[in-house]
Amino acid sequence: MIRTLLCLIALSACTLTTASEEADPNRLDWLTGCWQGDDGMTREVWSGSEDGYYFGYSIVLKDGHAVFFEQMRVDPAPLPVFNAYPAGDGPSAFPATEISDTSVTFANPAHDFPQKIKYWRDGTRLRATISRIDDSRAAEFSFTRCAER
Repeated sequence: MIRTLLCLIALSACTLTTASEEADPNRLDWLTGCWQGDDGMTREVWSGSEDGYYFGYSIVLKDGHAVFFEQMRVDPAPLPVFNAYPAGDGPSAFPATEISDTSVTFANPAHDFPQKIKYWRDGTRLRATISRIDDSRAAEFSFTRCAER
């Protein structure tokens, strides 16, 4: 009985290590770059992976002046964690709940709003939705690559 229990514990430890090791630190590279919102006022910029860490910011301009900014960081793990710093306050952590080659959903039901953040690629476009955990009060954003300066 003890031998069986020790084997199960050892097998579990190996499985956790393998899952962690298999997580590609660059799996969100499809998110990187400069993205201009279709509204013409919103811009979101994401760095390339730094060993699984992604750093970003979002800015909303009105009449050429910043009216909102947010810093963002995605921490690596078997499932990444999105950290938001709206107006520099935070972080508010949103662990990933779903991830694929071209989309990721982060959620934190304890947060006031948003509780869910989803990013996905739609061809050459980057799309995003923020909402409550039940998808109510959804706001959708659509981005294209920023023009070269």
